[in-house]
Parts: sequence; C-alpha cells; structure tokens
Amino acid sequence: MTTTQQAPVGLAVPTLRRARESFLAGRPLPDGVPDEVVAAWRRARFFGVPRDLRETPAGPPPREPSTLLAAARPVLERIAPALDGDGTLLLLTDERLRVLWSAGSLDGEEACADLSEREVGHNSAALALRTRRRGEVHGPEHFLDRWQEVSAVSVPVLAPDGAQALGTLTVATRMRAGCRPHPQAALVEGATAAVEAELLARAGQTERVLLDAYLRANRTPDGGVAVLDGRNRLISAEAERVLTPEVLQALERTAVAARRGNETAEPVLPDTAACTARITQVRQDGAVVGIVAALRPLREPVRAIMPSAGLTLTGSSVAWRYAVGRAVELARTPEPLLLTGERGTGKTTLARELLAGHAVRIVDAAERVELGCPPADLVDGRALLIRHAERMAQPAVAALNSLLDTHPHMWLLVTYTPGTQPGPCLQRLLDQLGARSVTLPALRERTEDIRQLLRALTPRSAPGRPPLTWTLDALRALERYPWPGNVTELGRVVKALAEDRRVTGPVRRSELPEAVREGPAPRQLSPMEHAERVTILEALHRHGGNKTRAAAALGIGRATLYRKLRGYLG
Repeated sequence: MTTTQQAPVGLAVPTLRRARESFLAGRPLPDGVPDEVVAAWRRARFFGVPRDLRETPAGPPPREPSTLLAAARPVLERIAPALDGDGTLLLLTDERLRVLWSAGSLDGEEACADLSEREVGHNSAALALRTRRRGEVHGPEHFLDRWQEVSAVSVPVLAPDGAQALGTLTVATRMRAGCRPHPQAALVEGATAAVEAELLARAGQTERVLLDAYLRANRTPDGGVAVLDGRNRLISAEAERVLTPEVLQALERTAVAARRGNETAEPVLPDTAACTARITQVRQDGAVVGIVAALRPLREPVRAIMPSAGLTLTGSSVAWRYAVGRAVELARTPEPLLLTGERGTGKTTLARELLAGHAVRIVDAAERVELGCPPADLVDGRALLIRHAERMAQPAVAALNSLLDTHPHMWLLVTYTPGTQPGPCLQRLLDQLGARSVTLPALRERTEDIRQLLRALTPRSAPGRPPLTWTLDALRALERYPWPGNVTELGRVVKALAEDRRVTGPVRRSELPEAVREGPAPRQLSPMEHAERVTILEALHRHGGNKTRAAAALGIGRATLYRKLRGYLG
C-alpha cells in the first residue's frame, strides 16, 4: 500500500466555492487555487460532464467472479457494521473505477455505479488511482453540484508485486470543518492493508495453479507453451523462438481480458506473427486467473516490413515499445492525439506512420504560424497533423481551441516539444489533449536501442564498399553520450561518417565527433545514490518507462525524478 504526505489545506472552503463558480461561469479565478484542482475541473468540462448530474449512466457491470472482490469482501463485511448509519459510504472499485461493492449511505444518496472522471468528474477514487497514493477530495473541489458537501478519501489497492493498482477503497462522509486529513483516512488505509494481505496470501496459491497448468501443457512435444496472467509469464524454449514483443503483448491483453470476465477472449495476433495461438483458461475457485497459450509456428512466417519512412521507429527497449504501442492503440480511433517529447525523438515520423494510407492535411508551425485556412475548413474528413505546436501563434492556437470545443472528436494529431512555459491559449490546448497523449522517451533513456538504430540509420553502401561497422570502444562511446538531439543527431553522425570516411574497417572511437568521443564527465555515485538509482530504474521498468507513473509509485514529483536522472548522467 502506498500513502502520501498530507496535502496542504490551500484556500478556505468559501473562497474555493467562489472559485468553482467563477470557473463554471468562465470568469477569471482568484489567486491560489491549486493547479491540480483546476486541471481536474478542466478535464470534467472536456469530457462533457454536466455539473447538475443526478444519476450516472449504468455501464456494463464487472462480471463475477472478481479476484479483488473475493479478497476484499471478508474484510469489508467486518467493517461495514461500524459505519455511521446514514452518514458514511464505503466503496470498493476495480481498476476501471466501476463499483464492485458498497455499504452504507450518505444523506440518503446511493453509491454511483462508475467513479471514472469521464462520468462524474473529479473525485478521490480517480485521484488515488491516477497517483497510486492516498487521495482526498473535499466539497467544492468536486465538479458535481451534488457532492459540494461531501468529503471523501480513497486509497489504491495494489497487486502483491506492487506493479499494478487493482482498484480503490473509498470512504465518503459529510464535509466537516478542517477537512484534511480526512477523519476516516486511517480506517481506509488499514482496510486496504488488510485487503492487500489477503491478496498476497491468495497470490501464492494462484502461482502454484499457473505452474501446474504450465507443467501439464508443456508435456506435449509439438509447439511451444506460454502461461500468462497479465503479471507473470511462464514461457517454454519452443515458444520463445516464435514469440515477438507484439505477439507477447497481444497474449498479455488476452490474459487480462480473461481475468476480467471475458470468457470468449481470443488473442488478436498481428499480421507479422510467425505462429498461431490456441487459448485455454486457467481457473482457481471458479475464477479465471490466467491463460495457457499453445503456440504453433507457421510454415512460412510472415516477415515484418519496416516502412521506408519509419527508420527512427526502430527499438526494442521497454520504454520505446510502451510509447509506440500506446500511440498505436490510441490512434485506432480517429480522435485527437498529442505526441510530446524532446526534439529529434521521432514525433513527426511516428505521426506519419500512424496516418499512413490516409488523406492528411499538414500544418508545420515551424514554417507557418497560422493554420493556413479558416478553422471550419479543417474539418473535411481528412486527418490534420500539426507539427511544432509550441511555435504556433496565439490566434492560431485560439482558433484550434474553438474548433475542438465544437468538434471534440476531430481527427487531429499534434506534435509538441516542451521548452519555455506555454501561454494560456497553448496550455488550454495541451490540457484538452492531455487525456490522449504519449511522451516519446529521449535516446539517452533507451541507450539499449542504439545498436539497432545504427543498423537502421546506416545508408546502403556503394557497390564494392563494405558496410559500416563499429568497434566495441566506439559503440560504448555512442551509448555513453547523452544525445541532446536524440535520434536526429545520431542520424547526422552516421550519415557524415558514411559519406566522408576515407579509411576501411570498423569505425573507431577516434573517428567520432569530439563531443561524442569524449562523452560526459564521469561522476562516482555514493552508495546511497547508487541504491536510489537502482530503485528509480526498477520503477521505470515496471511502468514501461513512463516517468509520471514511476514518480507517483516512488512518492516523488516528476520534476524531482528528472533532476535525479540528470544527476546520475553527471
């Protein structure tokens, strides 16, 4: 279980009420309103949540049985009788913030069926799930009118390995003076600890069930076997020969869907898959806890074709595969998408790959700061790609914001390079696109991809000339260099060497540019710094290279994480 330090009280409740009314009326806000509260209000408005919402739409309920509910029910049923009759509401949600279990009531109001921000706006359960820490939301911090007198505290329920939030536990009460800390905070944290202890005890049994399923399936000599549950993997040697990262990701999604109650879950393998997969579900006490995938190689494996424009999409590091996979997943629906990252990380190349085969209108703010046509003409069925949004003139950004207000689901891709503090108009655009954004990692954060990139970026050698190769010393220098220009800078270095080199044999370190050859000044880490660095890298690995999630899991700010990483580079 992960908790956080108590948040500052901030504005007085009456002042915060006036600030909320000003926000809803479109008037300027008073100074001192917490940024995270304003951002939450903006998200609610972006999602179209009505402030006077009375009943939340009842989506499809989670299918029983639920592993989280099975572990939590005995704990919660012991707590429920102690609740304050009509003054306390106790809720358990899953990882999608659908309510699995509730007890008690609050001023006669029953529990919502769905606590996601898209349905009800800002609330403590959504805050706790997003930050992976205890979250409290009080009175006017909520977006809905009906919750203006409600205080709520939520704690995320973490999986036994700590790598995934399985849901949240929430207590909501009437708001009292001196909101923070919430008077029931200790109760929620204690109950969450008890639920996580029960999950840990059951996890050991589940692992034995999965291992037994693997041993039984692996007795068949034909083909390979993979057993997965979304967190753990058991893969035979035969399966490793035909599994690619894309196929493995498809199997992981299938395992997660099966555990969530989708009894007909089948993997959707990519066209480049070199095998077929037959799925069998693994059950424990009636609940699906994982899948067995029996893999059969194809006679003629389909080979992946790298598009000619996609050289900079090369990479197999966890951070890079996570970012590209997330972008591909979001791009399956023609809606707004924001690609951010340092210059040269491949934002535009990735955007073009995502839009390949579609009619595209391109606006490059580095060449033209205006949109080039009336905003209404941009909604013509074609995808709109805006490059270098940080360079757009304020009138163009304002026009784009207005266009998104009237067409929130338009097909729009925006590339943005963080730098100077964005103005109000640009910040509003970034806030609108923040729900569907992907940050591409810098090259220094995925140095294990450099050797693959060298092969992809090296131009084809002229007839009679050997291909460009590298000495081990040169490769080490390339991997130590921080690459402020990222893949673009690496490509320029490779091109210059391929065109201007007059000697034969592998490229030596002495032939590299001076800055690359010398590299950053080494710095000896103290034992404490070394331990801290290992902890941070492990957190980044668990969260697919996502720095925001890693920082939240470690209980530090994202800026602190960036500063520490820069310090380790010397």
